[in-house]
Amino acid sequence: MKNLKVFLAMVSVLLIFASCSSKRNGGLALDEVNKPADYWYENMLKEIKNGDLEKADSYFTSLQSEHLHSPLLKEAMLILGKAHMQNEEYLLAGFYYDEFIKRFGDQENIDFANFLKLQANYFAFAKQHRDQQLLMDSIKLAREFSQKYPYSRYRPYADMILLRLELANLSLNKEIIKLYNKKDKGDAASFYQQKIDENAWIKDVFYKDAKSPWYQKIFEW
Repeated sequence: MKNLKVFLAMVSVLLIFASCSSKRNGGLALDEVNKPADYWYENMLKEIKNGDLEKADSYFTSLQSEHLHSPLLKEAMLILGKAHMQNEEYLLAGFYYDEFIKRFGDQENIDFANFLKLQANYFAFAKQHRDQQLLMDSIKLAREFSQKYPYSRYRPYADMILLRLELANLSLNKEIIKLYNKKDKGDAASFYQQKIDENAWIKDVFYKDAKSPWYQKIFEW
């Protein structure tokens, strides 16, 4: 019993040292606190350049925590949003754009910030092919953009995104109808057919159905 206690104590000590080492090597050093705003900002930029977005996020968190009213926050949010977009982390990018809109959205930049958020949602759906809720949220966002900012310079791009999302929704609904028909679930198939009929104009748009490669089809539905 005594040997067991000694063994467990040694394991605990080793875990503590490993944890401390991990924090110093993989995250921010433990003594990095109470730094000026430009210190956090410049290190955030350095880590973005190094491709370590997790560390860049940590530096941003420190910037925001220690300098809540720093003018650097505004630019930092947009830079991190763009960095996560380029790294195909679209939902994280959307988070930063949301934060920017809440804190810094004004008459001069609100349409641009909302367009960036819409763009992040659009690319996120392209990556997560079958996420219908994300698709519907993105369609709603695109429609709202056109209504709120009819004269925005980004309106044509938002309308193009909306059209592509509507076509994706049409294609997805057709696939769902096929699936329910195969399983002899006529009521469910009729429900999705009604959705298509309610948006009848989109059926007149010429487009080609997206085709998945054979190795991906194995995992669909």
